[in-house]
Amino acid sequence: MIRKIITLTNNKSFVIAYSGGLDSTVLLYKLIAIKKIISDIKIRAIHINHNLTLSSKKWVKHCTEHCKKNSVPLSIKNLHQDKNNSEEKLRIKRYNIMYHNLSSEEILLTGHHMNDQCETFFLSLKRGSGPTGLSGMSFETIFGQKKIIRPFLNKTKKELQLWAKRKNLTWIEDFSNFETHYDRNYIRHKIIPIIEKKWPFFLKNCLRTIKICREETILLNQFLLEKIQNFINFDNSLNIKYFKNIQKKTCTAYIRRWLALQTIKMPSYNTIQSIYNEIVCSRADANPKIILCKHEIRRYKQSIYFLKIQKKINNTFLFWHNITTKLVLPNNLGNLIQDERGISLPQPKTNELINIRFQYEGKILIIGRNKKRKIKKIWQENNIPPWLRNQIPLLFYNNTFISALGVFIINLKNRNKKKWKISWKNDFKFNNSTFSFY
Repeated sequence: MIRKIITLTNNKSFVIAYSGGLDSTVLLYKLIAIKKIISDIKIRAIHINHNLTLSSKKWVKHCTEHCKKNSVPLSIKNLHQDKNNSEEKLRIKRYNIMYHNLSSEEILLTGHHMNDQCETFFLSLKRGSGPTGLSGMSFETIFGQKKIIRPFLNKTKKELQLWAKRKNLTWIEDFSNFETHYDRNYIRHKIIPIIEKKWPFFLKNCLRTIKICREETILLNQFLLEKIQNFINFDNSLNIKYFKNIQKKTCTAYIRRWLALQTIKMPSYNTIQSIYNEIVCSRADANPKIILCKHEIRRYKQSIYFLKIQKKINNTFLFWHNITTKLVLPNNLGNLIQDERGISLPQPKTNELINIRFQYEGKILIIGRNKKRKIKKIWQENNIPPWLRNQIPLLFYNNTFISALGVFIINLKNRNKKKWKISWKNDFKFNNSTFSFY
């Protein structure tokens, strides 16, 4: 299988996730054997030191010796834990470390096998997952701009053990793998052995079910991806204008597929239902939101948005004492600079302090109007969603409101007739998400 992977991929550089246990040891030595035949491939290993027990140092030493003996470069990365680390959080941390230590030309190989796949299936059942969760681990996964391949998914642990014993390999036994208070270990030692004793072919049948779930999930996702293009706006928001004419189960499927495009951990079934019930079905003038870790789902008019949660800057004051230098704005909002290509504004008087704020309440009279209106109404007229209103720099001279830069200018009498120009240089976007492996 590994030779086939090497033949089929254009990449010739592989990184082994090497714990020193049975699975990764077999993977390491199979790659070493293949390299003797296909000499132009490059292999190296990465070991994550969890610093859990006194044995951690022994494991590092074991991995170092085996790699050195076989001339395989080894990177050792430390994972520092806290009391709140669950199995899931540790897994995420491990993969993020490996992701950031892979070059774009390298493929990560892991030793996951059929038993691991079956355990994952049971964990998904426990969580009440649907077909996507029951699809288990993929043979090949693209995460970010990089690739992970699990070549042993159709091999049982017993098969790997037999190969390792024939080759007289030595490996580490992590005794924490026998602590059954961990969910995966409980399934491994208490549930699967009983099932296998009754039904010897259960693991392979389990793998078949996983394969069916994955194939049906892929087909469904392809179908949804084609359909959902009709609902995604230019700013990546989801247009829900016609959702009222579509069955709820179809709408929630669209929401799930839209969220899958955001490179985040997929929310639970209940969260998807809440997004539909509390946001899609809310009043058009409502301002509901649902928090998803570091992001939130918001509605504005006939669309819902996936947004990175920004630090509140409502009470922030910035004084621009030297207008010959740029003024850097908070929350990565860019900067202000005096620029001939900018917005033309009344020039401040000599004794006036130029300052930037991010909140204002009350009625204002803007240029082009003959009547004051509440600022909330003006934001609405300009289609500025509620979460962006406190991110737009408001220009003041002392306590006099001058302009919401890029949106409107206040109509003020007896102001200086002289003008100056300000440019707001920014990469202001509705959506700003970065990759993180889950």
